[in-house]
Amino acid sequence: MKLEIVTPEGEYFNAEVETVELPGTDGHIGALENHAPLVTMIKEDWDDDLIYTINKETTELALGPGFVEICPNKVSVLTDWVYSGNDDIDLDAAEDALKRAKEALENVTEDDIQIAKDLEEVIAKSMAQITVKTRSKSKN
Repeated sequence: MKLEIVTPEGEYFNAEVETVELPGTDGHIGALENHAPLVTMIKEDWDDDLIYTINKETTELALGPGFVEICPNKVSVLTDWVYSGNDDIDLDAAEDALKRAKEALENVTEDDIQIAKDLEEVIAKSMAQITVKTRSKSKN
């Protein structure tokens, strides 16, 4: 089946895969060839990965919020962001962004809902970058 992942920056991934597992809002979803059609949202709070398999080799990707359409022979992912261990991630910058966002979030008032949401997104992206980068280092 084909897996395509698209972000606002453009196509991130497009290839034939054997299996796909991803974090939906109602739980983890596994997709195989000839899966029943389904449209769902990706979990907004990053804490789980999209996992795909090609030639029995598994790859994990951290996904931001978005949508997934599963068709019998295709899985389409539209997401705000995606990271893998192969991406050029500056670990120090991600850790610094995480620290600054957490500190700023402590000072946000109840009236600043959008600011809090923006900071939570920075925290999620930073945590995802740190996780995929440290995971890829530990595999080497």
